[in-house]
Amino acid sequence: CAPSDLSSGINAEYGESKEKQNLSKNSRRSDRKIKELTLQIEDERRQCEQYKDQMEKANSRMKTLKRQIDQNFDEVSAANAAKRKLQRELDEQIEMNDTLQRENNTLKQRQRIGSVPARKVSRQTSERGFSTSSNFRSKSSRGGGVADNDDISDEEL
Repeated sequence: CAPSDLSSGINAEYGESKEKQNLSKNSRRSDRKIKELTLQIEDERRQCEQYKDQMEKANSRMKTLKRQIDQNFDEVSAANAAKRKLQRELDEQIEMNDTLQRENNTLKQRQRIGSVPARKVSRQTSERGFSTSSNFRSKSSRGGGVADNDDISDEEL
């Protein structure tokens, strides 16, 4: 064995050793990079799951709020309908009151002039004019409101 062969063999071994070290070093780097990427992927999956959970909760909350809005809308509609009904009833009562006031004033005026004998307003008419019942009769079903044969005195007017 010649020294040149020996040195070339040592150099070859040394080269192979360096190559193995480089390969080993690159392998460790790659393993570390793979671990880092794996951890990053796992973190992203967890975040994705958290976002999905948050989205489901938000959707659930949105559905609940939509139901509440619908319920509130229905309640407002019912309240508005009740308000309109009460306003109609109030208008009818005001109209009936105005009619009875005019009738009363006309009767007082006729009595003062003496053109009409004094008459008494029937109990039915006076009760009907001041009813608190929510069931009102229409104007045509109320009738005239004055009884023909009853006398009325000045104190009752």
